[in-house]
Amino acid sequence: MKKLILPLFIAVLMFGLAMPAYAVVPVVKTVPWVATNPLIPHDTWSGKSITLKGTTDVTGTDFEYSWDFGDGGSTAFTDVGPNNYSLQAFHTYVGNVGDIFTARLTVRDKNTNETASKTYLVIIRAQTLAVEVNVAIDEGLWYLHKNQNKTTGSWSPISIYHGVWANAINAFEANGHVESLVGDDNPYKETVAKGLKDLFSHLTAYAIGIKNGLYAEDYNGDGVVDALDTGNNGLAIYNSQTYYYQHGSYMDAIVASGTPGAVTTTGPANVIGRTYGDIVQDMADAVSNGQYNHPTAVNRGGWTYSWGSGGDNSICQWAAIGIIPAVRNGWALIPPHVTALNPTWLVYSQHAAGYFGYSTSNTIWGPFATTPSGLVQMVMDGLGRGDGGTPGSPPAGFPSWDKAEKYLRDNFENVGGNYVSNIKEYYYGLFSFVKAMRLHVPPITMLRDYTAVLPDIDWYSDATHGVARNLVDDQDKSGGGNHGLWSGHYGGSSAQNQFHTPWAILMLGQSLFEAGSPVAVAKAVPNPGVAGQVITLDGSDSFHQDALKSIDSWDWDLDNDGVCDDASGPFAFNSWPAVGDYPVKLCVSDNGVGLDEKFAETTMVVKITTPPIAPTANPGGPYAFCPGVTWYLDGTGSVNPDDGERETQSDPVDFIKEYAWELNGDNLFDDAFGPQPDVTAFFSGLGTGDYLIQLRVTDNTALSFPSSGQPDLTHTASTTVSVKAAGDPDCVCIDDLSARAKRGEVQLTWTDTSPDHYNVYRSTTAGGPYTLIGTTTSTYSTFLDTTVVNGTTYYYVVRPAALNGDELCESNEASATPEEQRRRRR
Repeated sequence: MKKLILPLFIAVLMFGLAMPAYAVVPVVKTVPWVATNPLIPHDTWSGKSITLKGTTDVTGTDFEYSWDFGDGGSTAFTDVGPNNYSLQAFHTYVGNVGDIFTARLTVRDKNTNETASKTYLVIIRAQTLAVEVNVAIDEGLWYLHKNQNKTTGSWSPISIYHGVWANAINAFEANGHVESLVGDDNPYKETVAKGLKDLFSHLTAYAIGIKNGLYAEDYNGDGVVDALDTGNNGLAIYNSQTYYYQHGSYMDAIVASGTPGAVTTTGPANVIGRTYGDIVQDMADAVSNGQYNHPTAVNRGGWTYSWGSGGDNSICQWAAIGIIPAVRNGWALIPPHVTALNPTWLVYSQHAAGYFGYSTSNTIWGPFATTPSGLVQMVMDGLGRGDGGTPGSPPAGFPSWDKAEKYLRDNFENVGGNYVSNIKEYYYGLFSFVKAMRLHVPPITMLRDYTAVLPDIDWYSDATHGVARNLVDDQDKSGGGNHGLWSGHYGGSSAQNQFHTPWAILMLGQSLFEAGSPVAVAKAVPNPGVAGQVITLDGSDSFHQDALKSIDSWDWDLDNDGVCDDASGPFAFNSWPAVGDYPVKLCVSDNGVGLDEKFAETTMVVKITTPPIAPTANPGGPYAFCPGVTWYLDGTGSVNPDDGERETQSDPVDFIKEYAWELNGDNLFDDAFGPQPDVTAFFSGLGTGDYLIQLRVTDNTALSFPSSGQPDLTHTASTTVSVKAAGDPDCVCIDDLSARAKRGEVQLTWTDTSPDHYNVYRSTTAGGPYTLIGTTTSTYSTFLDTTVVNGTTYYYVVRPAALNGDELCESNEASATPEEQRRRRR
């Protein structure tokens, strides 16, 4: 008789056998501050409570999570429960400016003890408005992420406006968190992807004819009635729910994805399966068809609640804000007469006092919404400051930007909570105002009264009346369920509250409808320094939030006149003759073309002082470590401004006495020592990946300047290490470097790989460490080293470098020994 063999799960059911616990390794993600570089830490300041943010792919009470804060504190393990999209913890970091903490989120399977974890980086900075803005954006995005319906991709309450969802998606995208990010480590990538899928599902396509049955007209004078079907497919697309308010926000969110070639996977017929770019073009056609264009109407050229039937400046701005990004970013075309007709409406609706009315120039409901609306429309039309003839007296057919801007300047410092008197408490109008200032060509930073009765004011950064200060102070910081939320700024009505958080995030950021913006980062080595010392100004760490764009220009303001025209390039050099604090501004721009080019700036202070002075750490990098060579760090660029100085002749001189490296995130600075440590074994053990490291340098102040009462002074700086796998494309480098020895010189040659430039390094030890001896842009790929000693063997490598100075990889090593000088015969 054959033995009865039962499958394991049947045996369990029949005989109650114990099932083994199968290991489940959770997937853990933490939110990066910068989507394109997760090694840039989240900002905080000492004593500030912030949210640490993470997710996992498992749910229920069988899984638990804990946060290690990286400063000795941690949370107890807590059940993940049903909300695996919000594994958060609040924590207050205390420390010095520059301190970096490596927190870690760990998720554990309670049945098997299988765990997974992910780091979360935090840096303490000085509490400036810029840092407060970064924290506010960080907390606001997390609030939006937590409150998304992860099943549908929408935000509640659904009954208000779908445009809430569009603006929420746009807020993530404008900070670089787009669905097209490489990899799946960023939790916000899924948030945005789900949101866009839901957004497309609410679009509707319809057939359009010539003006869709409205006022057909021959706009170009060729005797033929013009059709408004720029997409040439007979279709227009819109969202049916209060489209006149929300259409432009939909367009912004789609354009801000940065991927016109992406294809929709949701939506009805003529939406699903089409590219984002084609959908935006059809949405632009819908806007064009909605413009009021009765040939004899004095108020033609605008939009209202029933498109094609009149004008209303509460509505017009949303049509304009959809057209501007679509056209500027090359996603869509619109018929020229759309922007040619619009000034007729603006002249009709602008009052002699400068403000724009609601449906006529005399209806002044909400002037702080309708006036910025007029300015946004002027931007769409290509008009701005100085257009329209003499300020305040525009010729027929042209509105006046200057009078409208003066009206806003006259009222910008108003206080109180009434939306008809205080623009900063009226987010609906404030968002329009910010759009107008940022979209003007060039962007406006100083709000102006053209009559010069009132002084210019920095509308964004003013410490008392600026938009940034206002928004940061308005955010909920309670630590409760509404932490990170903005609400309650619509003249007592709750209908718009859901918009306030995404609008505030967009206003605080530097981008409105791009997939991220450039960010300027400046540092100085040394800083502080001494009078007359050459200070290296470094803007190479500037970055772009959009992975498809890059920084391509760096300009410096060294004399504090507000204009970045004193030096160019990622590095600049300057000295100051006297003790004092010297502001230095860095202005960067990206590789966009025309109106698509974006700008950013930052200001740092270079401090010139007297000894004793702290050293400035320079950890080198960023490093790209490829297999097959020895991996060294290089802190030799660190500077001690009062090196060799001392209080009296009997005191020892000041010098950098310790180079201590922090490589594993525990802040003990005990992982490597010395200016050029060999870290091959350490990083080989960690494996491939990207790592944040720090260098701390310490001087001899306590002994060199005993009466100062100061201890030995330190400074810490960070950089990144990327460990590459064998065969990684980034490791494909120069493999034919050769060195030819001559008397008193060595000739290097290699095959050109067309980087921005090459850095040439030399050592007297095979395998390094190497010292930089020169840079060349020669396309002939040659370098002559004339600083050699005959009879000494030298080892060389060449590293191609990018425009910002980052080294891309390392060549093979080549060696040569210059010949000894031969004796002459007598």
